Amino acid sequence: MPSGNAKHDKPVLLRAVEMVLAKPETIKRETEQLLAKYRRRYKADRADDDIKDLVAAKIISNYSYYAAFSGGASALTGVVPGLGTVIATFGGATADTALGMKFQVEMAMALATLYDHNILEAEEKRLCFIVAALGTISKAAKEGAKQVGTKAFISMARQYLKGATLITVKQLFRRVGVTFTRKALEKAAPFGAGVVISFTANKGLTWYVGTKIHDFFKTN
Repeated sequence: MPSGNAKHDKPVLLRAVEMVLAKPETIKRETEQLLAKYRRRYKADRADDDIKDLVAAKIISNYSYYAAFSGGASALTGVVPGLGTVIATFGGATADTALGMKFQVEMAMALATLYDHNILEAEEKRLCFIVAALGTISKAAKEGAKQVGTKAFISMARQYLKGATLITVKQLFRRVGVTFTRKALEKAAPFGAGVVISFTANKGLTWYVGTKIHDFFKTN
């Protein structure tokens, strides 16, 4: 039976991330410009695959620093479009986590563009949400234990991509939301929700997720 609240079947975190996410067109253009810049600089003495690795490292580094400084969403309401609305609608803890996930998804979109995925297409955009969420979940689940290896991560991502991607995105972001709400209550949220922000933790999380996403797109 159809529900009058169909638009709210999305997890709160996913709705919040979508409200603050940069336009895919902007991410695509900026990534292509960065690649062109690196090709001009290094084409004389480096293979194109090596140049793409350099660009990927730059992208991951940039987004790691964005995430490191993202703690305490209220301080960035004048900088990130839509963030004030997210805080007012969902509260500060959700906004902090959404801001961190915003950078993970945008990083995934940039890396996807680097490896010739068209992020303006709905399916490709969902792919970026999926690998960003998987990277975040795998890091959180493995804290204090052995990290997920590259082959294991790629295999896990491919398994998730076999199903309906829209449903998969919703399921994964629901898991991310539950995971980091619990961690916030434990005073250990990687994105600093409601606690003193850890520059190192946020930067380290994003770097980890970025390397896994890079490995995925480089081999797919």
